[in-house]
Amino acid sequence: MFQRLDQLRTGSLFILTGQAGAGKSHLAASARRSGTVWVLDTEGASQSLLNKPGVHRDIQAVQTLSLRQLLDAMREIKRVGKVGDTVILDSISKVLQAMRQYAQQRAGAETDRKTSLSYDEHASINRNMQAIYTGLTELKQAGFHIIIIGHLAKKYQSNGSALKDVGLDVLADANISYEADAVLLVERNGARRTITPINKPPRPSHLHLNQEYPATIATLYPELAAEEEQPAATRQANGSSNVSAFPTEEVRANNAPKTPKDAERRFFAKYGAVVGGMEWADVEAFLGYESDKPETVADWVEIAAEIRARSGDAETAAA
Repeated sequence: MFQRLDQLRTGSLFILTGQAGAGKSHLAASARRSGTVWVLDTEGASQSLLNKPGVHRDIQAVQTLSLRQLLDAMREIKRVGKVGDTVILDSISKVLQAMRQYAQQRAGAETDRKTSLSYDEHASINRNMQAIYTGLTELKQAGFHIIIIGHLAKKYQSNGSALKDVGLDVLADANISYEADAVLLVERNGARRTITPINKPPRPSHLHLNQEYPATIATLYPELAAEEEQPAATRQANGSSNVSAFPTEEVRANNAPKTPKDAERRFFAKYGAVVGGMEWADVEAFLGYESDKPETVADWVEIAAEIRARSGDAETAAA
């Protein structure tokens, strides 16, 4: 029954939150070295991942908002899945909202009126949510990696007769935030995408509270990412940015670009064929959005990481 601590088999549990369009679902489903990605889709968004560059090759999805089907799906994953697989719940916020809506209907609410929920309704919501959290925690303890996606919402605390805005948080109850190894805010600013641990100190030793990191799978799972996506052991020493860079081959070989112009030259030499041209407009067309051209070496390294993620694997990107 008992095992040594260094022999325990366990996975991880991350919560991703952020504004719509930040890239939470794409990040969660990004390519890994191996294994299966299992998606519990409560918003009908999993089909948008079909044939999308950079997503994992083996994705299995079930679309449902039914509590029974969600629990059955988790049991099925535990039965047929393998240690190291990833389970994505997209999203926990939709589940919570659906349960609240159902509780209001049971309380006799009309569609255009608010009705206060009784203690019994709140208790029912809590029991149902706890059943989901227990199923996910059991998967984590069985060696699966869990990613929960949640909507971003403002958090308020009662301050006497008024409510005080205490910042942003994931739209879910506090129990799952407590269970998570890290709550990560996903943000997009043009070509620059980052994730930042918020609200609680992260358990993984390679992540730090309120520190920005590139929004790549290597940030979440260094051991699952392709070799060229492995994070650097140290952050930039010049202090100009608190974004931990994920260097390309040249950087790891201690032959990093010395100037942004040099970084641009190397970028297009390596990825010009992937993006379909040697101009920044070609990169924007490949990514599907407009953004300012990178102005620093770190920015070029970061956009290179996104190109690699979207182009599938390292062999495709280097072709």
